Amino acid sequence: MNAELKDFFSAIGKAKKEKEDEVRSLVGEIDIDSMFSQVKVSIEEDNKKKEEQKKQIAALESWLYTEVVVKEEEEEEEEITEESTPIVVPHEEIEEEVEEEIEEEVEVEEEVEEEVEEEVVVEVEDDSTVDQALKILETIKSKEEIRENVSDPEIIKIRRELEYLKNLVNAQGGGGEVRLEFLDDVDRDSIKVDGKVLSYQASTGKFIGVTNSGEGGGGGLSNAETISTGVKITGDLVVTGEVLASTEAPIVTTTTSTSQTALDTFAHSTYASAVYNIQATSGSDVHLTTINLIHDGSNAYITEFATLKIGSLLASYSADISGLNLRILATPASTNSTVFTLKRTLIRGSGNTDEVTTTSTTETTIDEFSTSSGSSAVYIVQAKQGSNVHTSKIHLVHDGTTVSMTEFAKVKTDSSLGTFDADISGSNVRLRATSTSATSTTYNVNRTLL
Repeated sequence: MNAELKDFFSAIGKAKKEKEDEVRSLVGEIDIDSMFSQVKVSIEEDNKKKEEQKKQIAALESWLYTEVVVKEEEEEEEEITEESTPIVVPHEEIEEEVEEEIEEEVEVEEEVEEEVEEEVVVEVEDDSTVDQALKILETIKSKEEIRENVSDPEIIKIRRELEYLKNLVNAQGGGGEVRLEFLDDVDRDSIKVDGKVLSYQASTGKFIGVTNSGEGGGGGLSNAETISTGVKITGDLVVTGEVLASTEAPIVTTTTSTSQTALDTFAHSTYASAVYNIQATSGSDVHLTTINLIHDGSNAYITEFATLKIGSLLASYSADISGLNLRILATPASTNSTVFTLKRTLIRGSGNTDEVTTTSTTETTIDEFSTSSGSSAVYIVQAKQGSNVHTSKIHLVHDGTTVSMTEFAKVKTDSSLGTFDADISGSNVRLRATSTSATSTTYNVNRTLL
């Protein structure tokens, strides 16, 4: 019995050996350990290549200042990780059926061959460095705009300084030249001289300084010449407005005598009346008075009013006609040095554009102004009929509905030429005159609104 079993197992072993020889003749000698060793070496080399490629890609990304995540690389790494997992091949000892063992060995050999083919495919599909760079360039994101760090103290300081500089430039309007003499089109040497005025010189293309000839805008004044005390006019000068002629600067006269002294003169043929404010001072004494003066061409008449003084009375006043001029005269009270300072308002005899002439005894408006222009008015009114002159001073006030007035400082060469009144018509205050006769009477008015 034992001999039969032995022969049986010997026959099985022989059949197994024959089967193995047959497989080897078909497939060849397969060393599984050597095969997996080669696969492992191939995987390590592939990993090294991929690490090298990753470094090159990182360098390229750094050069492009952007970060790109390449999904294909991650997928390849996952495949490599999976492939590096050891393959477990089950080995079962089949002593009863040799055919099953041989089939399992054949299946193992086929699986190994498939894995080797997959590795080869992976290596073939692996991109080169240049191809990887091209993929990066295709998927790279647009560079983001560089933004300043607004929380940086240095940045905040610089922004504040720039804002201050901008505001300073805006406030100065660009920082242009503020002195006329330094402009390129101005002749500095000729303009910086007393009494010179600017005049354009076409030959040099510059503004130069010239002597003031007394001419003004609009063609200048005819028959005018410059003198030490101002501009001398030969002929009539008509000024539009209430004041027909007046001195801008005070007239000053000093005397140490008690003799009669002329303080001012003017052509009597041009002006029919004048109003003077005169101040006399001597030491600590002060004497202030107002004088209305009129004339008829032969005689002069004055009235003095509103006199104030500190100390003693310093002078008395009168007027006369000397040749072609009318004079205002002062007689000092003592030989002490006395200084007379006066300002005058001259009123023409005729030719005033604002004058009103009437030939009836009907009440006539000789001046009017808006109630919103002022609540008070001071008038100097002159009436002239032939050689007869009448002048008065009128103070007027109103509340928008009612007008009150007072007339004083009246002076006349003969009889009174008219009476005066005031009212409100609509939104205007009116000064009105009623002539005493139907003879042509001309009214000239000087008004100061308060």
